[in-house]
Amino acid sequence: KHFKKEVKAVLKSIRKHGAYMTPETLEQVLLNPDTMIKLCTTLKEEQQKRQKLETEIAMKNQMIAELNPKASYYDVILQTKDTVAITTIAKDYGKSAKWLNNYLNEKGIQFKQGKVWLLYQKYAENGYTASKTHTFEDNNGIVHSKILTHWTQKGRLFIYDLLKKEGILPLIEREIQRAS
Repeated sequence: KHFKKEVKAVLKSIRKHGAYMTPETLEQVLLNPDTMIKLCTTLKEEQQKRQKLETEIAMKNQMIAELNPKASYYDVILQTKDTVAITTIAKDYGKSAKWLNNYLNEKGIQFKQGKVWLLYQKYAENGYTASKTHTFEDNNGIVHSKILTHWTQKGRLFIYDLLKKEGILPLIEREIQRAS
């Protein structure tokens, strides 16, 4: 009951004066115009704060919209538990494995030893790659084995971040950008 009574008093004051003022505040406004100026200044500052917060919210919503394609790409990539060949990663970008291997070589991330690409020590301990032995039979029935470097999902994300810094996006993100 007390709360309802107070709410009614506040609403009555707003209807009568256009704002809620306690009797003491109303008396100060009538006796000293500077009080009204101060109240109006405070109201203006509050409105500016609200506008600033609304702008920040709009900017953050924009950032979320811009980051959604990246999050979607991460979700797609992280669903795969196995390692992947460099060819698969390169295809995500519409590139060839040769192009991507050369790019990583030029960036000082990997080097070629014989026919196998290996990471420089700085990157080798980060869990970006795993070696796999591939066994196959040639036309003459001779069985051969070769070691291939495959990339883990962590390594795939490393490549994604590296290429993104250069403005090179995977095809899926390019399509999303074109659509929006």
